[in-house]
Amino acid sequence: MNRIILSVIALAFLAACNSKPTTELHSVENVKGIAVYGDSVAIDNVIELASVQTAMKGEKKMDMKIKGKVKEVCQEKGCWMTMTLDNGDEMRVTFKDYKIFVPKDLGGKEVVLDGFAYTDTTSVEKLRHYAKDGGKSEAEIAAITSPKEQLAFEAKGVVVMN
Repeated sequence: MNRIILSVIALAFLAACNSKPTTELHSVENVKGIAVYGDSVAIDNVIELASVQTAMKGEKKMDMKIKGKVKEVCQEKGCWMTMTLDNGDEMRVTFKDYKIFVPKDLGGKEVVLDGFAYTDTTSVEKLRHYAKDGGKSEAEIAAITSPKEQLAFEAKGVVVMN
């Protein structure tokens, strides 16, 4: 009888140790758009593309959600896109774990992205690869001769707004 009582007490103790405290769940509204690629994007703390550089001051990497217009999309697979920053520089957007592919005709559309911005130095080889995927001419590709440091973004979710 003592064994049974001790077993019940031990099981109750183990169950108490393994249980997780319950917390009240709050629903977070997601950005509503015409299409979602990857994860949905919560509507909170979305900043305009023009504010990305200001938000990144002094930071190498920062989680954020941004809203802005797509300039160009990879014409091979839709595996990257570019957006133009307020200073005229391009920001290349890639997708987490190469798992998201967006439509090739997304240029000019407004999107909301969830992921992180970071400063990146892109090699000549990769810049040429991007140029080829973007449909650039052989002369334009050959003119790429030095690496480029630029702001980049890795998205885990994309919502197309229009």
